Amino acid sequence: MESEITKKVNKNGMIISRMPKWARDIIYDRSEMEHCGDYGACIAQFIREAMEFQCFKEKFFNNDFDMKLIVNDKQEKEDTEGVLKFANGREVNK
Repeated sequence: MESEITKKVNKNGMIISRMPKWARDIIYDRSEMEHCGDYGACIAQFIREAMEFQCFKEKFFNNDFDMKLIVNDKQEKEDTEGVLKFANGREVNK
């Protein structure tokens, strides 16, 4: 015989208790806008973004960024702004 809690979990999936109202409201709103009402997909997206941010923050505080690469990328973009490059390698000034 199943208990009431087991029946609810089997029927509804995961049950999260003691979640602050503001967090629940954010999940409901974002899931309606971006995930067609799929709360699980919304929570998974939040977790992915939090993990990416954590990794970025760790690299930032450990000075693991290679600033030369970042500066070179910006300079290359500035240098090629007035040039159209075709797939065959031909370049044309705008």
